Amino acid sequence: MALVENAFASIVLTAQSFNPSIFTETWLGRNSILNVDSLEGTRVFSPEVVQFQTSEVRVLIIPSHMQVLFGIHGVSGDFEIQRRIPIRAVELLPHIPYQALGLNFDFYVIPPEGQDFLSYDRALLGTGDCQLLKEFSAVDARFGRYFSKDYENARLKLDIKPVIKPEPVKGGISNRDLIQFSFNFHHEVSGIDLPERWQRLKDYLGNWSSLKDYATRLLELGAKP
Repeated sequence: MALVENAFASIVLTAQSFNPSIFTETWLGRNSILNVDSLEGTRVFSPEVVQFQTSEVRVLIIPSHMQVLFGIHGVSGDFEIQRRIPIRAVELLPHIPYQALGLNFDFYVIPPEGQDFLSYDRALLGTGDCQLLKEFSAVDARFGRYFSKDYENARLKLDIKPVIKPEPVKGGISNRDLIQFSFNFHHEVSGIDLPERWQRLKDYLGNWSSLKDYATRLLELGAKP
């Protein structure tokens, strides 16, 4: 059985224009978006970009979008702290011309014990009747696949591909091979009347846990050769 080495989730709100200058530390705390005492590391609050982090989440806000990124591998709970950030944003800023919401899940998988990476990648993604596979029969060939369908009022896009993760080792850097399963649930609201968009986004954010469970189930199916 293949093993998940790491996993991340991100929530991305896109809009015709965010105003990053709204998102000050005082505003975040006063509106219960997060506890400002939990902020750590380098942070930026400017008219063009806002960037901050806690031990549980990293947030980037620029005029085109808000991105909330957090780890989900080996973490229990409902991720309420992380999900509250975009939920409170759309509640407090309903007038923004939102365009879409992306709920994303990225899983990084290593081969089962005893199986080398290239044979696992080929067995998982490099078999079938496609004529191109004959041109990629070399032992060093690598493979990926793309899937897409409508699902739960969104367009689900699944991109599976080999990636290289650089890791520090004594004396330099070592590259490690992984398979990335990248799920994107894209919920479009640009065609909806502006006053209704924020509520649609809030409602769809309520599906986060069930979509995570569905992505995990597809991962379990897809990681088996």
